[in-house]
Formats: sequence, C-alpha cells, structure tokens
Amino acid sequence: MAMVASDNAPLLAEVDMGTDSSASTVRATVVQASTIFNDTPATLDKAERLLAEASGYGSQVVVFPEAFIGGYPRGTNFGVSIANRTAKGKEDFRKYHASAIDVPG
Repeated sequence: MAMVASDNAPLLAEVDMGTDSSASTVRATVVQASTIFNDTPATLDKAERLLAEASGYGSQVVVFPEAFIGGYPRGTNFGVSIANRTAKGKEDFRKYHASAIDVPG
C-alpha cells in the first residue's frame, strides 16, 4: 500500500493487489473532516465537494468519518440532569434530532 499526502489534498491510499491476484489496484481516499453541526444540507454540500475532489484524484472508494452526516454531540447533555431538563437543552436536542437523516434498508 502506498500512502500519498500533500498539503492541500486528501489522504490517498493505493493498494496493489499483487501479481498473484486477478484484482487491480484500488485508489481510496480517507476523509478527515468535521460535520457542519445542526446543518444537514450544508454537511451534504461539503460531502459532495469532498467526493468531487477525491474523484479528481482518481479515487474509487471514499471513506468518511462515522456520523459525518448528523454529527456526534460529544460532551453534550442536552440540558438534562436527574428529574430536570432545561428549555435550552430541549431546543438543542430538537436541532440535533432534526439534523438526522433516514437511511433506507
């Protein structure tokens, strides 16, 4: 596997399956980018830009971080404590829930 990196380019990996394999070389891109929290349309636009960029490098496979779409509210408690929930916490959770997408299947 050859890793290719440059300052303004995504991380690319080329895997040569070897001479004993009937498979060819596969070029992959690993995306390390953050979501645009609570803004699913903007996150999808960002994903499309990153996919187009990876395609421009000849990538056949593009891997995004877990929970790239919808985000991951690390450290957020949504204003909840035992027997209590703040109005701001309820609103934060409503925004987080609204950012989720349905994935068929």
